[in-house]
Amino acid sequence: MTLSRKGQIAIEYIIFIAIFLLFFQAMVKPSIDFAEYVINDVQSVAVTQENISKLANNISSFASSMGTGRVTMNFYLPRTATLTSCNSNEIAYRIEISNINPPPVGCPGSVCTFTKDIFIGGNVINCETIGPGFTGVLVIEKNDTGDFNVSIQ
Repeated sequence: MTLSRKGQIAIEYIIFIAIFLLFFQAMVKPSIDFAEYVINDVQSVAVTQENISKLANNISSFASSMGTGRVTMNFYLPRTATLTSCNSNEIAYRIEISNINPPPVGCPGSVCTFTKDIFIGGNVINCETIGPGFTGVLVIEKNDTGDFNVSIQ
């Protein structure tokens, strides 16, 4: 009689532990997934903003120099980021983020668009769309009129 009672207690403990683990998974897994999405989105935004700032700084410093020339720079965009356009005042780019709730401030939907101010006087910047995601060399060329062309090497 005591052997069957010990077996019953062991089975009850196993069932209790199984229910606890299922509850733990149901409560913790969504939080872990949410945190993973947020970390990936923040990393994409931060890296993209840093690299776009470096591009803008290279163009600005090149604009202040005399003459024509060509400068190359290593450039990286995460797989969710795209350099969309350039003009004489700003560089525009967009980053696709995960569909999490609540959405980040300033990002309606799953696409955030940003601009980086650039000051090069009255000169014009022409750039091709780069991305989504890019790792390689960008070429910044300055012509006789002081206008710029940004392209992939």
